[in-house]
Amino acid sequence: MVNPCYVEDHFNQFTYAGGGSKAQRSIMQVLWFATVWEIWKERNNRIFNAKECSILQVLDKIKAISYVWLKAKLASLPLNFHG
Repeated sequence: MVNPCYVEDHFNQFTYAGGGSKAQRSIMQVLWFATVWEIWKERNNRIFNAKECSILQVLDKIKAISYVWLKAKLASLPLNFHG
């Protein structure tokens, strides 16, 4: 079992280590949550459903969910999914 303090430390390091504005930290938080979420879902699929995606497929899922979440949070986000 992972110590919750390690998870919190990793989140804080990922979010704050680069400095930046509050908006930049907010984006980093979304990226961190999307990554952890997709890795968790992949883990569950492998354990409970005997299904496995490639690393590239998991990465594509992380990119897609990050984009959707960021667009929901920042409607004026000047990016498109393919850019």
